Amino acid sequence: MDEVSSLTVRLLGGSPARHGDGEIALGPAQRQAVFATLALHAGQFVSRREIIDAVWGERPPDSATSIVYNHVSALRRGLEPAGEPLVASRAGYRLDLPKQQVDVHVFEAELDRARAHRLDGAHQRELESLRSALGQWRGSALDGIPGPFAETQRARLNELRLSALERQAEVALRLGEHRELVDELAVLVEHHPLREGLHRMLITALFRSGRQAEALAAFDRARETIIERSGLEPGPELLDLRRRILDDDPSLHLRDRTQTVPGRPSAFVGREFELGRLRRHLSALLDEGRGGTVWLDGEAGGGKSAFLAEALATARDRTRWVEADELSGAVPMSLIADCLGADALDDLGKTVTELCEDGPQVLVFEDLHWADEESLLAWQRLHRLTAHLPLLLIGSARPLPRRHTLDVLRSEFDGEIVPLPPFDGPAVAALAEETLARAPGEDFLRFAAEYTAGNVGYLRELFAEFADGHEPDTAPHGRLAAVVEDHLATLSVPGKRTLNSAALLGSSFTIADLARVTGREPRSLTGAVEEALAAHVLEAEGERLRFRVPLVRAVFAANTPPAIRAVLHQEIATTMADSGAPADRVAEQLLQAGDELTAPWIPRWVLDNVRALSADTAVELLDVLSHQRNLTEEQHEELTGELAALLLPESGAAPSWPTQPWCTPLHALARVRNPSAPRTS
Repeated sequence: MDEVSSLTVRLLGGSPARHGDGEIALGPAQRQAVFATLALHAGQFVSRREIIDAVWGERPPDSATSIVYNHVSALRRGLEPAGEPLVASRAGYRLDLPKQQVDVHVFEAELDRARAHRLDGAHQRELESLRSALGQWRGSALDGIPGPFAETQRARLNELRLSALERQAEVALRLGEHRELVDELAVLVEHHPLREGLHRMLITALFRSGRQAEALAAFDRARETIIERSGLEPGPELLDLRRRILDDDPSLHLRDRTQTVPGRPSAFVGREFELGRLRRHLSALLDEGRGGTVWLDGEAGGGKSAFLAEALATARDRTRWVEADELSGAVPMSLIADCLGADALDDLGKTVTELCEDGPQVLVFEDLHWADEESLLAWQRLHRLTAHLPLLLIGSARPLPRRHTLDVLRSEFDGEIVPLPPFDGPAVAALAEETLARAPGEDFLRFAAEYTAGNVGYLRELFAEFADGHEPDTAPHGRLAAVVEDHLATLSVPGKRTLNSAALLGSSFTIADLARVTGREPRSLTGAVEEALAAHVLEAEGERLRFRVPLVRAVFAANTPPAIRAVLHQEIATTMADSGAPADRVAEQLLQAGDELTAPWIPRWVLDNVRALSADTAVELLDVLSHQRNLTEEQHEELTGELAALLLPESGAAPSWPTQPWCTPLHALARVRNPSAPRTS
């Protein structure tokens, strides 16, 4: 074990395995993927099945078991200079190595320590732990290591690193290190130009360093970069920072910042019924000293934070507000300590009782889906305290990630549940009137309501794009797509891959359709589908499934490159046609394939099924086909003849087919075949 103690594993840059001062050659990338899987589970047995899933995912080769055996044998030989750290048993394989010799585990342990120091209010120690954590990085995470497990871990670790960098800058700024931070933040802004939080900290650091002109110049660069990269204006916090700098806002100067309660939204519409329910609880608290508990239900982007800020605007001085994040679950009781201080960890009841002796109190806990287990149990204790204290307790959570403790808490909850449903048509119109300087028109409002399914967050981003001159488009881009991606972050990687395929299937689909597209057995799709249903990404319509929000489907579809998407749509159409699917559903896939319908079966299928298609679909599909370069002369004549026959009624009356702009070439074609046909405008 003494020799093993000199073995170190570096998955955050540098050579993956080192013995003393020398590198250990691990061999090809796939073998390194096996090693990385074992190292990330150091001290634990990893089954052969888990290794196969980590390296190949859902479609391993038939010889995967023997390949893993060969890789492990080669790794054992390669690691011999460090003793015999690789142990085999019936349970699988284990890298018998202390976690402190694997840089990923050291990184995460230091983040945990930083979080604990934060809860204790020891910001200098928190900063030291953050710097120690980030010091583990020597390059890119799991660089060059293939496989779905490595891909997932790479994304997770990179996000943790960026969050740690942001928190490090935030703490250093709090501790007065603004002058030392400027160069570091400038580099971070250059590498992550769309992270508005980094821009805000750089501008603040420059301002506190007495460099007001440079702070304003940094704002101008930030605004130009964000508009250039996303096509949209920065968010209101960054825009407001410029005004505060010009006003020499005292709050920008260095001071000890306590927990901030969000200010009242500048524009808020709708939710009158829901506001009334919450305000009744607030009135009972402030007027009668009567406590209570409210649970706020709403999807990601549903406007929960803005709703609470509006509802509690008159009680900001009596409100403590805490929001969980993905790092919150690392330290027990983290949310409770963030909200009530470290004393609450010793005696929660005493701390809250003493707090309420100063008058009625409101405690808000947002995003409880990220909370640690101990904080959730303590939240239940707080709920019980509302029965005899002037305390209004408010909690909210997204549908995912699913947590057993949270599910139990929610199912046994006996307070008031206030759901925030999507906006309906009148609410969408009211929001547009409040936020847009120009009238959008009924068509745009109808499109916005349908495209976003009334999600308030998506509507605000869509309206922001419209205000900047972007016309309605079903292809998501800029910040709108980024907001959706952020809301989908809680979905698993396999779930997202399945939804990428599902998005190509059209407006609705069955499990059998999805199985044909993915090449998987229907039963293997159950987990991904159930996850998507729980997250309200999909919804059921009898035996069929559909994306609840068309915008979300568009974002998933956009994850497949256009050229590949065109090929896949034609393959899906082929499968559907062979299985006897309705003609309109086959045609929907063909139309989504774009302008190049290269499969040789398509012209004949269209000619055989044109009468079974709806009017719009038939005209559009014939238009696309008539421009294909791979048609024979006979096929071209048949298609154009069929088109002319459809466009021109036998009586010579004006055609009854659609007259949208994209139909104009078809009407022109019909007039060529029959000059006496009436013109359409």
